[in-house]
Amino acid sequence: MIKALAYCLFLVPFLGWGQFTIDVNLTLDNQIIGLNNPIQLNDHSFQLEQVRFYLSKFEFYQNDQLVAVDPAEAYLVDFDLDSTRKLIFPTIQSAQIDEIRFLFGIDSLTNTSGAMTGALDPMHGMYWSWQSGYINCKLEGTFLSPKREAFQLHLGGYMKPFLGAQYITLKNSKIGNTQLDIDLNSLMQEVIHQKSNLHVMSPCFKAVEYAQILAKSIDQKP
Repeated sequence: MIKALAYCLFLVPFLGWGQFTIDVNLTLDNQIIGLNNPIQLNDHSFQLEQVRFYLSKFEFYQNDQLVAVDPAEAYLVDFDLDSTRKLIFPTIQSAQIDEIRFLFGIDSLTNTSGAMTGALDPMHGMYWSWQSGYINCKLEGTFLSPKREAFQLHLGGYMKPFLGAQYITLKNSKIGNTQLDIDLNSLMQEVIHQKSNLHVMSPCFKAVEYAQILAKSIDQKP
């Protein structure tokens, strides 16, 4: 009995070795940022008050061959809840993969399949209606200077011409734990430039444009 227990204890650390995890951060010019703190960008100052977004349909590849598909329908990353910023894939051994593919947002099929539990439950405040579907990304805050103005960016849409979900492909270069940075510089520069679009609250071309800017700002750090 003692030998068997010792054998199990010996194996435990190795059973989880190399499991794949992703830590998600918001950054601006390579500096990690958070909610409710003043952030300087050129001659503007702003603070973020709510940031939520969906990541979904994770696929893992090695040498361009599909190794595994994550069974979870979606992950809701909410910067009010630190626990949601770490995605854990216990069945994925990171040493076996060199590329990750996923969606920033929710695909059309899921939007129309009636799957509304877990991360997709409307109670999370990320669902418009059956006509408009899920909000892929919700980013709200306030410009503090030079003029105090609120901004609300609710980015979504699953029907043409407003297809909001963005496909992301990243090379995996680190075993065990990966950092996913979403740099808001380009998006906030565009928001400042387009002051007439501080409130995007339904599927539209501007929502798609903002989502595309965010997708290009996603980077994997070793």
